[in-house]
Amino acid sequence: MSIQSTLKDASDPSAGPESDKPRGCAGLFFLLTLGMAAFCGAGLGVFIYMLQDAEHAIDGLDNFRPKSGSRVYSADGAKLGEFTTESRQVVSLAEIPLHVQKAFIATEDHTFFEHRGVRPMAYGSVFLDFLRTNHLRGASTITQQLVRGIEGTGVSKDATIERKLREMLVAIQLERRFTKDEILEMYLNQIFLGVSAHGVEAAAQQYFLKHASDLTLGEAALLAGLTRSPNNNQPFRHADNARTRRDIVLAQMFEHGFITETERAAAVAESVDEAVITPEERKAMPPERQAAWAPNKFQAPYFCEDLRQFISKPPAPYEVGVEQNELFEEGLEVYTTIDLGLQQAAEEILFTALNEFDAKKKERLEKQGKGNEFIPINGALICLDNRPGYEGFVRAMVGGRDFETDKFNMATQALRQPGSGVKPFVWLAALDNGMTPSDIVVDEYFSINDALGRPWSPDNFDKEFQGAIPIRKALELSVNVVSVKLVQRLGMPLVRSYLRSAGFRQPIGDDVGLTLGLGTKETIVLDQATCYQTLALGGIRVSPVMVTQIKDRDGIVRYDYKTFQTKQRVFKEDVVYQLTHLLQGVCTPVADGSYASTGRRTERLGRPRAGKTGTTNEARTIWFNGYTPQFTTIVMIGYNKNYSIGSGLDATGGAMASPIWTDFMIRAHEGLPVEDFKKPLDMGVEVYKIHRGTGLAGGNYDEVYIRGTRPPTSIPIFSSPESLAPLQPATFTGAEAH
Repeated sequence: MSIQSTLKDASDPSAGPESDKPRGCAGLFFLLTLGMAAFCGAGLGVFIYMLQDAEHAIDGLDNFRPKSGSRVYSADGAKLGEFTTESRQVVSLAEIPLHVQKAFIATEDHTFFEHRGVRPMAYGSVFLDFLRTNHLRGASTITQQLVRGIEGTGVSKDATIERKLREMLVAIQLERRFTKDEILEMYLNQIFLGVSAHGVEAAAQQYFLKHASDLTLGEAALLAGLTRSPNNNQPFRHADNARTRRDIVLAQMFEHGFITETERAAAVAESVDEAVITPEERKAMPPERQAAWAPNKFQAPYFCEDLRQFISKPPAPYEVGVEQNELFEEGLEVYTTIDLGLQQAAEEILFTALNEFDAKKKERLEKQGKGNEFIPINGALICLDNRPGYEGFVRAMVGGRDFETDKFNMATQALRQPGSGVKPFVWLAALDNGMTPSDIVVDEYFSINDALGRPWSPDNFDKEFQGAIPIRKALELSVNVVSVKLVQRLGMPLVRSYLRSAGFRQPIGDDVGLTLGLGTKETIVLDQATCYQTLALGGIRVSPVMVTQIKDRDGIVRYDYKTFQTKQRVFKEDVVYQLTHLLQGVCTPVADGSYASTGRRTERLGRPRAGKTGTTNEARTIWFNGYTPQFTTIVMIGYNKNYSIGSGLDATGGAMASPIWTDFMIRAHEGLPVEDFKKPLDMGVEVYKIHRGTGLAGGNYDEVYIRGTRPPTSIPIFSSPESLAPLQPATFTGAEAH
């Protein structure tokens, strides 16, 4: 039977007795009621679930902290830069002027202080506007914008009804948990305002290079106008759009009674072009002004990158207790040892010298028709503090000429031969094992087989030999043959142990042999500075310090250098004082002009100093290593690919590096008292008058001797070209210690 015939029979009175029974809708009504109840119950269940879920989302906001970069400060309190993923500087609502707050409220949610998180009537208004203009505008409150802009609420930015409902519920719960001021503070620190700025403080720094507390009414309105399509309205590239949006915000502020007509007109008259500081204008400013707002751009950039690596992966035994993401997101305060004045002086002086060298080199090449072969030279400078209480503090670090194009740090990553820069430690081993400054070694041609049985002959820079020469004069002239013979006499393993104790960290294998005395084993500039500071501190080795303290945003100290810095006496104080006196001679011109000490150009410093030049084979790397009682500074010059710098006397540590060292040290010591190197307290040394060039007693030059030794009165006569046996001082007559 068909559905159609069934319906016909049911309507026919003759269909039978059952047709007389009453028919009703009770069953259908019951089913509908049951269905509606189930639907409402399910809806209520979903609503309760979403409400509870919204409550849990708010629980996560109790401890919410917006991502904030970590600021890095110099020792004198200047900001070096900020490590950040989101450029944000969190400020309290009290630090944000009322006119800034009102600007955002006027344009985004003028009834902010009246609603409870959502504005139901606003959605009706939005719908009517859409019908009238065919343009859909937003109806979200500041609270709703906040909940979808914060990670952890579970509110996405998807254009779905479910997302919108969840957003509204979370906003309602947020209003129940937090005060209006707390919500507004979170919002003004969280909102994205174009380019890389999150929050009003970051935006104020980015666009106007000022704090939010200093914003004018017009500037505040301009920032508030960026909330809708920030990058399309940002004033760096779209000044007209920014100006238009600013004026709209000012009109809204006036409309809602937040400002007077006079105030609105004055703000409209403000020049956007004059107020906004473009990236191009910022580049022309002094470095300290640029650093006020430059996320992940730093003053002392090579130093700060080394700092980042140290904090992220501290070498043993250091424990920093800061994860990589914390450095970029948790608002740490990092206090460093850099003296910004010394850092800027180091960069200025080193770069000036390198630029002058490049200009001359380029000119020569162009005259030879080889201008396309020009390659800019590079260099590095490190300055360590020697003063009591600050020993080991890195006051300046220059690792290259342009961090933006070359991030390789010549001061901490480049392995280079130190050349004659190792000789002071060879002489230290000799003095500590019984020799005196007056002891004679013959500078002559000699040949010895290397580890593979091949003949090898050390040579001097000038290809000449001095004959019998006191080791003082040999150090002042940087005589290679004498250094090799001292290593031979003392034994390479012993000399190696002195370098190790001083702070030379690179492995030194037995295959280095006697060439150790010529500085063939590579090192880095920072380690070289540590080695020379060990001499400056009288034989105490101190680990270098870049960061003194790290605090989190709650002020809790996460790292303190005092927990990890090591200080260890590694050499006898009296022997180091004796060596320092020899190195003072390296830096002091000879009065009678009979010979020229290699570091004589440092005389311009005009205060006690000790140091040693270094020039490697083929002049691939050029050094000056020196110290005063206050600072230890190392200057290194070389090409990135270790090409030869040049030839002749102009391409030496004395000619190229020592003037840079001197210029920097003059600046570093401005305002500091002139200090001399302190004699050991136990008076383990005595001073005698000698002839500087011969080492014999009776001249007018002060020489330091370990107590129990003294200068000879005659030069020993050698029956053979050279004897490596330790020499005994001749019988002393006629000289008095003083």
